[in-house]
Amino acid sequence: MSAPKGPTLVTIPPELCRFVLESLSSRDVIALRLVSRAFYTYFTSDEVCHYAHKLYFPLSSEGSKKQRTRQDFDAAYLRSMNWKQGRPSHVEVIEKVAQASTSLTNGFLVDSEQNLLIYQRSRGVIVLKDLSQPVEKAAADTVLNLSTELGDCIMRRSESIQLRDGESIRMSTNRGMLLVVGEAHAHPQQQEGRDPPVLAASEGSGLSYLWNWAYSYVPAPPNYFRSLRQKLGVSSWGVPSSPTLRPGVPSRHPHSLCAVFSTRPRDRGALLHAWHQNDSFIIETALNEFYAIAEFDLVEQRLEGYIFPPEKVSRKPNKRFSFTSAISRQPDGVDAGHHFTIRKKALYPQPSSFSIAPDTRGKVFYLGFLPPTADRRPVVEVHAVPQFNPEDGTWSECSVIKRVVLRSLGLFPGISNGLTRSSFWIDFDDGTTVRNLKRSKVGPSGKFAWHPDEDVVRIRMKGDLCIPGITEEGESVNMVTWAITARPSPIQPSTITEWRNGKEWAETSDNIIHDNIIHDSNASPYANKNGEIDYEDVYPTPTYYIRPRELHKFLGQLEPLPLGVELDTLEGANESGNYPPYLWVKNKEKINKKVCALFSRMSPGMLLLDPEVDASQRHGKMFVEDLSKHIVYPPVPGVNDEDFRPPGMLMKTKYKVELEVGRKIPVRDVQPVKQASKKEKSIPLGKGRDDHDLTSADDSLTPTEGGIAELPVPGFNEAPRDRVLTRMDKTNKKFWVYGKEPEVRRPGEVLEEPIGDRIVIVRFD
Repeated sequence: MSAPKGPTLVTIPPELCRFVLESLSSRDVIALRLVSRAFYTYFTSDEVCHYAHKLYFPLSSEGSKKQRTRQDFDAAYLRSMNWKQGRPSHVEVIEKVAQASTSLTNGFLVDSEQNLLIYQRSRGVIVLKDLSQPVEKAAADTVLNLSTELGDCIMRRSESIQLRDGESIRMSTNRGMLLVVGEAHAHPQQQEGRDPPVLAASEGSGLSYLWNWAYSYVPAPPNYFRSLRQKLGVSSWGVPSSPTLRPGVPSRHPHSLCAVFSTRPRDRGALLHAWHQNDSFIIETALNEFYAIAEFDLVEQRLEGYIFPPEKVSRKPNKRFSFTSAISRQPDGVDAGHHFTIRKKALYPQPSSFSIAPDTRGKVFYLGFLPPTADRRPVVEVHAVPQFNPEDGTWSECSVIKRVVLRSLGLFPGISNGLTRSSFWIDFDDGTTVRNLKRSKVGPSGKFAWHPDEDVVRIRMKGDLCIPGITEEGESVNMVTWAITARPSPIQPSTITEWRNGKEWAETSDNIIHDNIIHDSNASPYANKNGEIDYEDVYPTPTYYIRPRELHKFLGQLEPLPLGVELDTLEGANESGNYPPYLWVKNKEKINKKVCALFSRMSPGMLLLDPEVDASQRHGKMFVEDLSKHIVYPPVPGVNDEDFRPPGMLMKTKYKVELEVGRKIPVRDVQPVKQASKKEKSIPLGKGRDDHDLTSADDSLTPTEGGIAELPVPGFNEAPRDRVLTRMDKTNKKFWVYGKEPEVRRPGEVLEEPIGDRIVIVRFD
């Protein structure tokens, strides 16, 4: 048979092959390697694998490389196949875990960006476990002993509430930062007229030790030590830099010690910042490398923000925190950081679902709330973070630079006592950039292209609503999401108090001029200086996620994610999305046996308000072709546009990825390292024989002889919880982590030794 004339599949330039790959799947690429030697050489070349990896695995960490190789493609493919089929390569069980860690929402953390598992081994001992590499290549754990790093204050207990060890230290992580907050506590009450005890200025400081000893044991009249300190010129000893913790306050008012450590590879475990906050920590946090904002005090529900001082180049990692080192000659200058407060409960409607999120540059943060009204419209405010002015040494105020009322289709359950019968709540994803959000282009495209590096955040509203004409019987819209930019409004929004009283815009000189222009020319308040309007920024596009109301009964009808479906590609194009959290399914014995991650698929076209039905009915209709005829925005955005609903996207539950637990599974063999001879070469996928590498043993790995490991059942043995803390690396498909609460004694059964909390790491790489 003569050779074919002209270009063939394996002779065309690699840059043209990418058009062929768009019609194939990653499995097809592996299969094509088996056709012939020429096909094998072509489809294992780095040029073709670069395009294939970029197409099929756009969200994976290898995407940060300028040039992706055959090894990158093969590794991502193997992880994806194992993950889709629930076929782990390793199972690791961490036995030493602080009590109650696995039942608390922030009891252990998984940072997919840094590939870290963060948990407490015991109270105040935090472990940073690197999950970026397979078990045999994993780096050593980084262990933080908070008592050593921060002193005894972080370890003190609250006198008003009893917390277990895993609940005592609260944690949050984002963008290479780890925030830890201790329990709120008060130091012993001091005698009237005397200063509080002086805390150690630095470890091993003899002068500070003598000062503390003298204060505690030497009889002295009131104000004696205060005058002595003034004479000695050491009046600042022991006074923390935080203005929220004034001199004398620690002995009279509960306070929490807060600290931020680095989780970045270059200085992992380094103590970066430490400060105090009055009262007890609640739950909400917004954290990045520039600031930490957290909610304190169950009654007042204040948002306390702390802008970090600039990091010093000479700062040594793991330097023990001391109050003296935190004190600056300028108490609230740029070198000391800055505190600000937002009184959430006093300002925002109650009761209201509430959430905050950070940006990526330290310039703004996002604040969202859901007023308890029949028309569930989340509101997102973009707040400018206070900035330091070096000319006069002052900080600007925290102010609202943008406010967006989010709109969606849908009818909500009936009203009872002013509240809906179905619970609704909102929460943010961490702030990111347009480049990393991977959103679809919708609306009247082309006029405004969001800059790839522009800050943006996604907010999710979860609940139960229906859209007439769209949702079928037994279905509901379980979640609606929107993306909001950090871009300021053309004119200054009003304060939250003014807004709640019906006033949209602030009374500033610029706003008055702008308002006069609007009044005279019937222009929109959202128009920029050129009179242009970014409609998608004014009316963010809703994405509706539809699933059956009785989801557990419906799970059996969902097929596992087909091996030929490239979920990464779909998610990268925003044509698929997942439902957090993950669902645990019980067997007949009411034991949690499977954990499922659910994924949806975008329906073609755009979901619009049906123009043929009264707008108050919220009736939806899908339009697939010639959307320009159907998408009609208000003529003057911001004026008489209450009934407008922006075009949206529709997602329907279609796929599931599941992991069955409580069983023994084959895992990759663990053998001593074998030195490969110079003649031996690594065998890429598609070569036809076992490609597993020989690896070194690891004490934390728990396979039995013969490469068999057990996947433990989560929760209690006797009464499994419906909700199990679960984390999944859906970007790289490297791991799935879940908690296992303490074993309990069954009737007639005696446990020889109690088994406490455990963390299970299921790996697929």
